Amino acid sequence: MGTNLRPAVLPVVSIVGRPNVGKSSIFNRILGRKVAVVDDMPGVTRDRNYRPMVWNNCAFSLVDTGGLIPSSSDGMATDVAKQVAIACGESGVILFVVDSRDGITDIDRRVAHSLRKLGKDNVILVVNKSENKAAKYDLGAFVALGLGEGHPVSALHGYGIGDMLDSVCAVLKRTGNKAPKSSAFLDERDILKIAVVGRPNAGKSSLVNKLLGESRMIVRSDPGTTRDSIDSLLSYRDRSVMLIDTAGLRKKANVKEDLEYYCNLRAIDSIGRCDVAVLVVDTVLGIHEQDLRIVRKIHDLRKGVLVCWNKWDLVAKTHTTFDHLVARTREGCMELAHAPMVSTSATTGQRITAVLDRAIDIRERMAARVDPARLSALVAEWSSAHPHPISENRHVAISGLVQANAPFPLFHVMSTNPRSAIASYKRFLANKLYATFNFDGCPVVVDFVPIRKRAPASAAAPDSLSPKGESVR
Repeated sequence: MGTNLRPAVLPVVSIVGRPNVGKSSIFNRILGRKVAVVDDMPGVTRDRNYRPMVWNNCAFSLVDTGGLIPSSSDGMATDVAKQVAIACGESGVILFVVDSRDGITDIDRRVAHSLRKLGKDNVILVVNKSENKAAKYDLGAFVALGLGEGHPVSALHGYGIGDMLDSVCAVLKRTGNKAPKSSAFLDERDILKIAVVGRPNAGKSSLVNKLLGESRMIVRSDPGTTRDSIDSLLSYRDRSVMLIDTAGLRKKANVKEDLEYYCNLRAIDSIGRCDVAVLVVDTVLGIHEQDLRIVRKIHDLRKGVLVCWNKWDLVAKTHTTFDHLVARTREGCMELAHAPMVSTSATTGQRITAVLDRAIDIRERMAARVDPARLSALVAEWSSAHPHPISENRHVAISGLVQANAPFPLFHVMSTNPRSAIASYKRFLANKLYATFNFDGCPVVVDFVPIRKRAPASAAAPDSLSPKGESVR
């Protein structure tokens, strides 16, 4: 993997407990937004979900974990327990959540026994669902767990959350886990956000785990193991990178449960907040229509795209196999005509850092500016050789082309009758821009606007692109 891959480190605060006591609801309440999937069905959370948090100038990494079922022989429950054990082992503070309505259960006792072995000084007992007045009279019963007095909270109403966080920061300070001030947090704009997307069982979580160098996501052969979008921060080539592992996206017709539908929405939301989406494809199974639907969604949301052909170690190949695969894919799938592609094996680690390298390149191209003078000359040449056809009995005459100020390559074509511009001509201009400049992996958007609304072209930036992707300096 190399020494240039490093996880970003903050003191860790883990939320643990048996299923359905409200751990993810507390996680969302602390963060102030719905980050974790919440459902009445037990066992929704499976992986460790990390998020940076600041409370009264105390910064830490908050971790949501799956529900603990001690002594369970179920394979998934065992995997969840391993994830919780890892979280507890790296934690400066453990928030042990119980349900005030249920009282102390046998599972609560067994979890408490395990936590006391770890050292109860850094364990905070949290009694959730304590919103009613009677709950405070039942609070004393939880002292029997041997973890001190519990903090009554209500994730639903926010009651007691502030006092609980004050206790968290006090424990971090007492135990020497001094967190950096909030100003030490990176600006969101400086973090490269990569969403790892694809169909179920393509190897998304395996790829993320390999890049992180740890088993943060549960990996099983059963499709649909990942249910939430999990963010993981690492440092690569002196850059901060956020890897967003997502649930496998399925066709709407195949989504039968409300939970799965919600997970699909969260995966799509993850594409919306990323810079570059990495489409992970099972090389053995090949590209399917659902993969192309995902690519179209990535383009619609104006994000960069990279195709990762995973499980490359399972393919019989020669030195030309990958080149032929790329050529066939570009020829047969218009959506991937300009998408960079890499072949990897999440199992062996083969070329996995190439995913990060290509994503960094795509983000830089997304922000690159084209020389305005060169743009004007090119559009005059293109429109003269191939004028826009008469559409709706209206003549569309092009007078100029400028790059708009946007986080992706957006170009405004000044013309007469812009509403009559046809989609095929927009694709023609976009393909010309792809062919002339190095915009591979970027969503090049061509928009026709009236001549009278022409905006002044900005001066060429230091990272302006000349033809064939060469930097103008």
